Amino acid sequence: MITLRLITVADLAAIVRLQDSCYSDALYESPELLSQRLAVAANSCWLTQNSNGELLAYLFSYPAQDGYITPLAAEFTPAAKPELLYLHDMAVSPKARGLGIAGKLLQNAKQYALSLGLSKLGLVAVQGSVPYWQRQGFTVVHNVMPEAKLALASYQGEQACYMQLPLEKDNNYAA
Repeated sequence: MITLRLITVADLAAIVRLQDSCYSDALYESPELLSQRLAVAANSCWLTQNSNGELLAYLFSYPAQDGYITPLAAEFTPAAKPELLYLHDMAVSPKARGLGIAGKLLQNAKQYALSLGLSKLGLVAVQGSVPYWQRQGFTVVHNVMPEAKLALASYQGEQACYMQLPLEKDNNYAA
């Protein structure tokens, strides 16, 4: 049985281990930074685990301004008047791939965004993941603000690409 729940500080060590198994060294984010993100956006950070309590996947997200991109390894402040839910980091354990877990996390993020009255999801696709996100309905945003271009550059050679997905209130995003 796979369960989905909010991330807690006690989960961060396992999350860092999963991060290390999924991302290149250039994309590493410290436990301190993850803790800061969790402190300011705890209601939009989720994980899945199996019946043994083993971490299978996680998603860190937060309400943000449209077009705003958090530079890699930088702290952030949630937007006072958010326009979208920014999916900052999602990773799935190699042994849990193909089980639909990423889709469950994404559906949960959609529901959460709609519950806040937000109309979009945004993210930075890295490591060649643009085709995956396109299959989920995201499209590449080519015209980004100069600050966003600088933030994308912080992902140094990781094929960073800003993408968005519009949400429709009439759609059923139940997992």
